[in-house]
Amino acid sequence: MEKIVVGIDGSETARRALEWAAAEASLRGARLIVVHAWQQPTAALMSTYAPLLADPATLAETARQTLTDSLKAADLTGLVSEPELLVVQGPAASALIGAAENSSLLVVGSRGRGGVAGLLLGSVSRQVAHESTIPVVIIPPTATAPDVQTS
Repeated sequence: MEKIVVGIDGSETARRALEWAAAEASLRGARLIVVHAWQQPTAALMSTYAPLLADPATLAETARQTLTDSLKAADLTGLVSEPELLVVQGPAASALIGAAENSSLLVVGSRGRGGVAGLLLGSVSRQVAHESTIPVVIIPPTATAPDVQTS
């Protein structure tokens, strides 16, 4: 069965990417894999409070909650099956590219939570576009899901 992978980070643009990917998966009759990557912040590791600020279990739970909240906020009607949820520890672009191996499509938002406002692409969408070996769809902040026709 065909599969479509989408990366989310809890941002509004990521929600739009999730809805677009879900609509596309519905049109294609494909499975949807929703990925959220997390990593320990370097600044937190250098702090004397590192054990409190960068507890891997807490960071992983926060990542799972981000994934759950993103799914609740999105319209995922019409999917052929429940989306597969994947929380990955590591850099976002690498995690997405790895999760998308043998997929038909990789979908990301143009900008997430980090970086400099006003740039056309964020660092993750830019890296994914350059390094992915499968087609990539980058959803701009004002994108809407494709029209879904029901029979």
